[in-house]
Formats: sequence, structure tokens, C-alpha cells
Amino acid sequence: MNARRRQAARRNWPANLYQNANGYLWFRNPTNGKTLGLGTDLQKAIRLVKLANMKMEQERAERDLLALTSEGSLTLAAHCDEYEKEYIVGKRSASSIKSQINAIRQDERATKPIDKFTPKDAADLIKEAAENRGPTMARGIRSRLKDIFRDAITHGLIERNPVESVLKPKVKIARMRMTEADFWKIFEQAEPQWLKNAMLLALVTGQRQADIIGMRFDNVKDGFLWIEQGKTGAKLKIPLDVSLGAYSIDGLVAQCRDRFVSRFLVHYSENRYSNKRGQPVSQISLQQAFQAAREKAELDMADGATPTTFHEIRSLAARMHTEARGSAFAQALLGHKSSAMTDLYRDVRGQQWIEVKTG
Repeated sequence: MNARRRQAARRNWPANLYQNANGYLWFRNPTNGKTLGLGTDLQKAIRLVKLANMKMEQERAERDLLALTSEGSLTLAAHCDEYEKEYIVGKRSASSIKSQINAIRQDERATKPIDKFTPKDAADLIKEAAENRGPTMARGIRSRLKDIFRDAITHGLIERNPVESVLKPKVKIARMRMTEADFWKIFEQAEPQWLKNAMLLALVTGQRQADIIGMRFDNVKDGFLWIEQGKTGAKLKIPLDVSLGAYSIDGLVAQCRDRFVSRFLVHYSENRYSNKRGQPVSQISLQQAFQAAREKAELDMADGATPTTFHEIRSLAARMHTEARGSAFAQALLGHKSSAMTDLYRDVRGQQWIEVKTG
């Protein structure tokens, strides 16, 4: 069977112009990821995108010119280029890091010599990022800017980091944490069986949704469940006797085996639409099935909170394993390099009473 021919009609399209399945055209700004619909008139869209690309190239040239004429001092924008080349190439999660670097590099203050960049410049940059991109993105930009200046110190370009004194933007997380009682209420309403299996695997192993649905039977060997986390690349080997309550990893692996042949622990058990028996469950199917079970469970919710999600099982697992085996075990199980990250998962966001234990 011959391979399908490529769409030659799009080979001459300008960069950053896209079209969906319905023929609707749209532009994506590569500097900040924002998109803008352009309708269905192709020639008009091409003209607009070419003008936008030309303007972005002109702005880049102006920044480079300023960098070359800044009395011999390297600008922040120019150092961003060097930082990106040295540290970012080939890293996982590079797209989010590049978005942060681009946000810094595109800021008008980045044209200043790096040794003239002040704490006020940093504070203003981060404040505008919070207003225009949201506090979560602004926190990432602050962290990246701090690291860029830390790198500049090691290269002898500056002596002090101007970001040190800038406070982190406040992020209010409205998503409801999952309690153990919530978990079992949702579990009781969960169907089909593969959803129950996925929930229990997430609780006992503490892994992310994508890693749960990617678990295969051949990952179980030599007394361990072997996992390479998709998000961070962390490599874990978890003993099969790890358990919470009545459920162990070994027992859950056995529970996932049914009369349908599959390489994956969490797999479809019936043919429906495009889903085939034995195939791994998709993230969309898992999210939809979990949402349906959660709605049937009719959980109590605080005012202003958004419903808990499947990902919150990971937080619940961190809390339960910390209580059962200690914080070091929970940190290792979740694959975190720092205890601070595990602490974020253990944070109950003020939703639970904390028991004061004696001895």
C-alpha cells in the first residue's frame, strides 16, 4: 500500500500560519503562544501572517543592533540566547522553558545591558507577566529570570542577582484536593472496571495519569514495577509488595489481567467506536469516565472550588504514603528530586483537619 502524498499546497505557506480540519485559518505568535483566528480567506491570511512575521523579524534585528551598540556590555536579550544554547537544547519540557525565555527576551527591558538591569526592572517585568499571562506563568518566568542571572554571575557578567528580592506572584489554586473519603465515593461509582484499576494503581504507585495508562505487563519483572516517568524522565523501580490498605502493586497487576489479551495494565475490555479490546485506554477516555463517576458521587464542595481531578489521586497518594512510611519514601515514590515539590502534593490547601499526634 502506497504512502499518502504530502499536502503540497501548504509547502509555500508562511511560518506560523495554520488551518484546522474545517478550513479555518489561524495565526500563532511563537513568542508567547497566543493565537488569533483569521477566517477562511487564504490569500488574506497569508498577507497578514507575512506582515506579522516581518515585524517580528524587524524587532529581533533591532534588539540585536542594540546589543551590538551597548558600549560593549551584553544585553539581557543576548544573554538569553547564550543561556538557551547552553542549557536548554535537548532537555525534556523544553517547550515550556523556551516560552519563559521568549517572554523575557521579548520584553523591552531586555534590551538593557545585563549589568544595568535593576531589581525594579525585574519586578516590573514579572508584574506585567502576571497581568498579561497569569500568575502561574509569571512564577515560571520569575524562576527562569533568576536562573538566567545566576548563570550571568557564574560567567562574571554581574555580581548580584536582581531577582532575589522580587516576591513570587501569588497563585490561588481553586481545584479541590481529594480526600480519602472522596476517593472511595468516586471509586464506588466508577465504571468500567479499567477505571477502578487505574484509580487503584494511581493511589498505590503515586504516578501521573499518563504513566498509569502507559504501564505494561512487561514492566513487571524481578520483583519490581519499572517506570520511566514521561514528564521528567525519572526512572523508578517500585517493589511489588508496596501497598496501601488491602491493595498491593502485585495484587493490582493480577487484577488487571482479564480474558482479553493486552500488553497494558489499563486497557479497554470492549469494542466501542474507535476503541478496541486490549488497546490502552486514552487519556480522554480516562478523564471522561472519571468525571462521570465523580458527578455520580455528588461530593461536597467548598464555595468557589473547582472539582477534583484524576491527577489529585497523586496528591492523596503522597499524603497517605507519608503517613504510612514517611516523607522520604513518598518523595522517592513520586520521583521528585526535591522534598519541596513533594510538600506541594502533601499540601491539603486548608481542606482537612490535621490531627495532633502524641508520640
